[in-house]
Amino acid sequence: MAVERSDALIGDEVVRALGAQGRSSQVLVQVKDGHVTLSGDVPDAATRQQVEARVAAIEGVRGVRSHLNVDGGSHSFGPRSRAVRDNPDGADDARMGDIDLDDNG
Repeated sequence: MAVERSDALIGDEVVRALGAQGRSSQVLVQVKDGHVTLSGDVPDAATRQQVEARVAAIEGVRGVRSHLNVDGGSHSFGPRSRAVRDNPDGADDARMGDIDLDDNG
């Protein structure tokens, strides 16, 4: 017989399990009626499968909906050895002038 657990307890255990795994720090977790929804980025397909299996094995989980994206870094950080910049033209923000949002001065 399946054990009924609160969504909060399931969510806490999922977060602990993923934290222990280490390679899934960018995974967001939502739990509703025992169904866990995972979203975010993982570095490779093997990690995605491990995360999904680990979550499915947690007591009280009735189902797992995975919206995990495999991103080895190129999506978030650009091609290997090339940093992604906020200012792609390379202009220095200090030379461009700062915007003062303080009305006092």
